[in-house]
Amino acid sequence: MKRKLVTTREASFACGCSTQFLKKNRDIYGGFLEEQVHYIFGANVNSSILWDVDEILKTFHERGKTIRLGRQMVKELQGEK
Repeated sequence: MKRKLVTTREASFACGCSTQFLKKNRDIYGGFLEEQVHYIFGANVNSSILWDVDEILKTFHERGKTIRLGRQMVKELQGEK
């Protein structure tokens, strides 16, 4: 399957987040969005960063599941006290 890559603005709209959220969560800043998986750089410094929305949404989903599971586990542990 061929990847569909879009600009930062298009990706932020499709993912329901800000452009800054995408940029600050790249792995080069300690975030969870990985180079060549979630985004790629253009051929030169003036080129737009291109994003793979499908991969980003999969990662958002998995992170959301993990957070919810963690909260559920905390509630269960608190209930045992």
